[in-house]
Amino acid sequence: MKRSNFYSKYLVALLLGALIFQVGCKRESGYYKQENINTGTDLNMYDYLKSKAGVYDSLLFLIDAFKMKSYLTDSSVTLFAPSNSSFQTALLNLNNIRRAQNKNAVFLKDIVVGTTSVKRDLAKKKADSMNLDTMVSRYIIRGLFKSADFSVGDGRALIAARSAFPMHGRRLYADAQGWQNGGSEVIEFANTKRSVFVPNWATTSTSSVNIQAKNGVVHLLEPDHVFGFDEFSRRLTLIPPPKNLILDDMAAYKKALVENPGLPKPFSVKFNGTYEDGQVSGGERIDKLFDNNILTKFIARFLEGNNNPIKITYSFYSGPQVANVYTVSSANDVKNRDPKAWVLEGSLDGTNWVQLDTRQDQDFNSRFETKIYDFPNTVAYKYYRLTVVSNLGDNLFQISEWSLNYREVFD
Repeated sequence: MKRSNFYSKYLVALLLGALIFQVGCKRESGYYKQENINTGTDLNMYDYLKSKAGVYDSLLFLIDAFKMKSYLTDSSVTLFAPSNSSFQTALLNLNNIRRAQNKNAVFLKDIVVGTTSVKRDLAKKKADSMNLDTMVSRYIIRGLFKSADFSVGDGRALIAARSAFPMHGRRLYADAQGWQNGGSEVIEFANTKRSVFVPNWATTSTSSVNIQAKNGVVHLLEPDHVFGFDEFSRRLTLIPPPKNLILDDMAAYKKALVENPGLPKPFSVKFNGTYEDGQVSGGERIDKLFDNNILTKFIARFLEGNNNPIKITYSFYSGPQVANVYTVSSANDVKNRDPKAWVLEGSLDGTNWVQLDTRQDQDFNSRFETKIYDFPNTVAYKYYRLTVVSNLGDNLFQISEWSLNYREVFD
């Protein structure tokens, strides 16, 4: 009797296991070969945004103000659309900074204008309007891209439609992938800041994707995205540098060089007491500091300490110049190569030097960032020298641009 019960229980267990196996292996009726499920509209991209009253008014205002409407009506583009809340957060951050500086609040309509009757503020107003234009254009991408186009590897590079600025798109995930009509998809949209290092990028996510408009594809960004990524407040609180004196001087030098190829170069660099240029990279020489191109750079060997400084000298070909502003720009890669401390000097004869400015503990927050330094000076020096005494710890030193400028002094 006990033996019979044992076999009965054993048989039931086998049958139950077989049933579970059969059910588990059966493909459920909802399963379907993955396909791209889209939301569609017969409207062009501009009219689609306009149909969402109270949601994209700020974006449309800037699209109109900067004459970008044709991109959203006639072109084949992909739009990553920031909503009103993105602009509200950006303006709140900016105006908090302005309030701390005892300045009045500003709004998009104020920034767009780009003019003022106050002469000392005119350059700043123009620069702010241009910066806003630049930031808007980065959300409009050349070509048509849906979420599936970003699903391979680490995503794909994107190019802004008007400015040709490099952006990036990557699909983060797709819920319930492999189910018919199932699952939302999220794209990570990134401002690359022209850096090959992903940690330097600024990113945001989409809330809805693959909206097929009449002439393009729209991806809606999350409401918590701050318009301009992390550049809005920084760009609009930066006082732009005045005219670069070196650019005009270099133009005069190059013109004279055609008739007199033996003219000495107006710039030089010394490391450890000897002339050195191109020892690290032949294509990243000292002349790259004065080509008005932030994407190029000068790089050199570097030994920490005051006994081994990098000394960069510019001698004005056209004659002595009064400079009271200079800029230093970080380059494309390793942050530890950025300059940390330096001294700026001026000289009438290239032998006797006068200290004009000194900086310590400088920190560049991003790649290709330009820092502007004002200093008091009314003397026209022929020679200016930037002596870098320390960087952030690397055995190489780099910067992309160094300029000498003059800012008009108002009473």
